[in-house]
Amino acid sequence: MRSFRLSRLSSWRVHAGLVSHSAVRPHQGAVVERIIPHPLYSTQNHDYDIALLRLRTPLNFSDTVGPVCLPAEKQDFPRGSQCWVSGWGHTNPSHTHSSDMLQDTVVPLLSTQLCNSSCVYSGALTPRMLCAGYVDGRADACQGDSGGPLVCLDGGTWHLVGVVSWGHGCAEPNHPGVYAKVAEFLDWIHDTVRGSLP
Repeated sequence: MRSFRLSRLSSWRVHAGLVSHSAVRPHQGAVVERIIPHPLYSTQNHDYDIALLRLRTPLNFSDTVGPVCLPAEKQDFPRGSQCWVSGWGHTNPSHTHSSDMLQDTVVPLLSTQLCNSSCVYSGALTPRMLCAGYVDGRADACQGDSGGPLVCLDGGTWHLVGVVSWGHGCAEPNHPGVYAKVAEFLDWIHDTVRGSLP
């Protein structure tokens, strides 16, 4: 199984439950032991843009830290579903630094047909992608949010529907955000998790 080998991988940490960068303390958080990208990831079109992190120690669940559910296999949330995207990225495309506070916004799911139309992304979305946002560009993920969650509520349960992948600018008209469609990766996720257990 291929995985990233970064020279300072041990310096990567997951800080769960925080809403402010200033609350991060050195040498706290769960150490990332391995980054496992999808083996078919394409740098050309960002297809298969998903990875898993193996942590050295498990996260401790609490009132502010908990799991998010994976969607059911091939589960499609309806077009127009109001979902939440969150991240530490830029709050404005002209900014060059990340936000100190965790940001979130509501974005509706859009149809692949609309997002692949000639006035939006002209067929660039693959079956492993979905898009969400506003055609008028009012809210979106931005640089620095990549890898962040797109979650949708279904029957009182939050599901990880997408992972921030790419887009054209931030909150630009006719360029909603594009996400890796998690429901298309369930077999890979389950096989990878099973294969990495001690």
